[in-house]
This record gives sequence, structure tokens and C-alpha cells, in this order.
Amino acid sequence: MSDDGKGGGKMPLGLDKILGEPDNLIATDRERRTKKVHVPEFAPELKKDFEELGLEGIEDLDELEEKNMEGYNDLGLVPPEGSGTYSSPILIPSRLNERAVGYCDPETHAMYWFNIHNDGNSYYIKDLGLFFKMLPIPDEAADAAH
Repeated sequence: MSDDGKGGGKMPLGLDKILGEPDNLIATDRERRTKKVHVPEFAPELKKDFEELGLEGIEDLDELEEKNMEGYNDLGLVPPEGSGTYSSPILIPSRLNERAVGYCDPETHAMYWFNIHNDGNSYYIKDLGLFFKMLPIPDEAADAAH
């Protein structure tokens, strides 16, 4: 509808003169910021690293870390009874192709870490005498994007 009745695609009642042309853009989180971002004065070498990562300040880094923590489970895993053998390894769920796994030595309470990969192999940890294997978890968000 148009205010001249010719169907020219303008807004009715001359609203296009008041509102201007629509830009059809949705503001990004960066554009919505109310506080200025900063890099601490004690770490000027970080500015170059931030620029390479496409970050403006520490706030962007915090936001990026928060996104990367989604799906992270820090509660620990108690394997089912009888698992840890070659035929029944302890399954470690992950949405990534590689995952760091840690275990606490019951005698010394020291933490030890190893990496497992989504390659179908079982990993034997000699100190524990147990086998581990990655259990790939599909990423629903990535699948929905395809």
C-alpha cells in the first residue's frame, strides 16, 4: 500500500518520511554493548593477541569462554560396575573429536590427565589398569544447521 494509492511499496500515511528507510539489520551483541571494553594496562601484549582472535577486550574473551563451557561436565564420572575391561571400556561422552580425561589417585589424591580421541580405539591406562573409549555425542545444534 502507498499513500498515493499507486501501490509503489511505500508505507501508508507518509510514515516512510517519518521513519526513514528500514535497514533490515539485527543488532549484534557487540553493537548492543552498554559498557566500554578494555584490555588491562599491565598486559599490552594482549592487545595484539585479542586483535588476531577478533576480540576487543576481556569481556569478549569471557563471552567466548562461556560459550566453550557449554556441555562441559565437571561433576565427574562414576563408571558402571564391571566396566574398564577391553571388551567393556569406560565410555567417555564428548561432542568433540578429542577430550582430556582426568582421574584422581585414591592414595595420593594427585590428578593425572590423558587425552582420548574419537577414533574408535580403546585407551589403556596402565596406572589404573582400565580401558577407556570415547562415546561420540551428536551435536544437535550443528545437525540442525545442515
